[in-house]
Amino acid sequence: MHSTESQAPKLDPELSTEASLLSEIYGFLALAMRYPDSSFLDGQFLDAYEALLQSLEWKEEYADMQKWRSQTGDFLNDLQIEYTQLFINASPGTTIPPYASVYMDGDRSIQGKTTEKIKDFYRSCGYEVTSSTEPPDHIQHELEFLAALAGENRREEETLFLHSLFRPWFIRFLKHSIQEARHPFYRVSIQLIDFFTKEEQ
Repeated sequence: MHSTESQAPKLDPELSTEASLLSEIYGFLALAMRYPDSSFLDGQFLDAYEALLQSLEWKEEYADMQKWRSQTGDFLNDLQIEYTQLFINASPGTTIPPYASVYMDGDRSIQGKTTEKIKDFYRSCGYEVTSSTEPPDHIQHELEFLAALAGENRREEETLFLHSLFRPWFIRFLKHSIQEARHPFYRVSIQLIDFFTKEEQ
C-alpha cells in the first residue's frame, strides 16, 4: 500500500498509542494473509503471533498454535501448502478465495465491480496498491489500507471502509472459512481479523 499524499496528517498525541497499536495489528494480520515466504514468516513472527493470542487470553487458540509448531518439521513449507490449498487451488476440496469481488459481485470472479469500488476508495484517501500481483480487493491489501488509516488516526474513513466495503464480504468469507480452514494458523488468523474489524465497528 503506497500513499499518494505528500504529507500524512498529524496524530493526536492522546490517541496515537491506541491508533498505532491498531495499525500494527492490522499490518500484522495483513502479513498473516499473504502467501508465506521467508522474508517475513519466521520464528520471530510466530512468537509475536502467539504473544498476541496470549494478550487476548485466547487460551485454546494459543494451545493449538503451540501444538502445531511442536509437531511440524518445516513450518514455512507447511503454511505454503496450506495457503495454496485453502486460498488458491484445492483438490478435491473447496477454496475460499480472499477477494471481496468473489463474494459481492455474484459470479465468483475476481477483478469485478467491487474491486473498482475498493480501488476508488483507496485513491480517495490518497493510497494505491503498488508492486503486487494481487488485485486491490485481496484481503492483504485491505488490511494494509486499514493499517495505514489507523496509523494516521483517520477513524471516519476507517469506519466507513469497514462498514461499507470490508465487513459485507468478509462475513461471507468468514462463514466459508469456518467450514474449510482447519489449519490452526489460518483458522485463528481469520478469527483475529473478525475480532478486530468487528470491534472497530
